[in-house]
Amino acid sequence: MLTIHKATFDDHQAIASLHVQNWQTVYRHDLSEQYLTQEIHQDRFQVWLGRLSHPEQKRHILVAKQNETLCGFICIELDAHPELGTLVDNLHVSPSAKGQGIGKQLLRQATEVIAQHASHRGLYLEVLASNVPAIGFYQRVGGTEFCAQTWQAPDGTIVDEFVYHWADLGQLQL
Repeated sequence: MLTIHKATFDDHQAIASLHVQNWQTVYRHDLSEQYLTQEIHQDRFQVWLGRLSHPEQKRHILVAKQNETLCGFICIELDAHPELGTLVDNLHVSPSAKGQGIGKQLLRQATEVIAQHASHRGLYLEVLASNVPAIGFYQRVGGTEFCAQTWQAPDGTIVDEFVYHWADLGQLQL
């Protein structure tokens, strides 16, 4: 049975592990081998440890679990941009759970948080240009490409990315 709820401190290791697993798979041609094999574990662990041990009012992290095992998470930053609205900072689903609608369900729950707590009704995210499956997902749920830009990854690599946007939560096709 799938449950989605607010992340707790106890979720930080599972979130970091899923984040590492997905980046090692999806970004293997974008980020340095040294980072992906030697540095990523500590880096992502510190990120999620910090986020869950020092929560911020505008940051909301939701986890999806099947039988108490993490299978996905979403992290949003309310009203992160004055024109675009709330940032989807991370949306990850475990490879074994992809195609089951978990990403859509996480987005649906995030829209409820946004509707209750954000002043702006827009939503946006940044996705690496090489992440074709994610881009396809965002397009299927109604996202439109807002702009292209670059991202400086934690290892210093500069990578091409796109910003996808929904001007209003009603544009999400969930």
